[in-house]
Amino acid sequence: MRPPIDPETQVVGAAMSSIVENIQREDIQPYLDKYNLNTIVPDQWYSAHDFISILREIGSGDGGMGNLVAIGMAVTHQMLVPPELEKVPLSVILMGWNDLYHLQHRHGNIGGVVTEKISDTHYRTIHTHLYPDDMTWGLAYGMAKRWLPAGTHFKVFYNPQSPRLDDGGGDQTVIDITWN
Repeated sequence: MRPPIDPETQVVGAAMSSIVENIQREDIQPYLDKYNLNTIVPDQWYSAHDFISILREIGSGDGGMGNLVAIGMAVTHQMLVPPELEKVPLSVILMGWNDLYHLQHRHGNIGGVVTEKISDTHYRTIHTHLYPDDMTWGLAYGMAKRWLPAGTHFKVFYNPQSPRLDDGGGDQTVIDITWN
């Protein structure tokens, strides 16, 4: 079960701008219009509750899974990332995912991410946070694209031994990232 969204919890505009700046913008445009979010200021803070509501609505609409994946992928290019992490290996990003997640939020219980190193090229991420699974999958994919050397083959997959939060079968979602 996801943590309840505290009404005071906020998400920074830089991360939230992924809803505007992504490859599925045309599909998402009606939601942006409905919630008056065509312009998001990167250094302003926005209601996490409203952001999650929009994401849930997008996820339940036509093309929802693809739209959430596209938003997740876009987060990797929009979110706040300390300068010292711009050129580190993917393994450093994955091990610091929880810190990056918390950097994008303030106030309230937002859950988190635990990362386990399975091998030098296999990491398992365990998510108990606020966001839809498909957006998180897109974020993992986007991280691999951004922080692995160009041309590296990789896979991002839901761990089949763990029921996903969005499927109502567990209290966490587990995503594995492998590369060679």
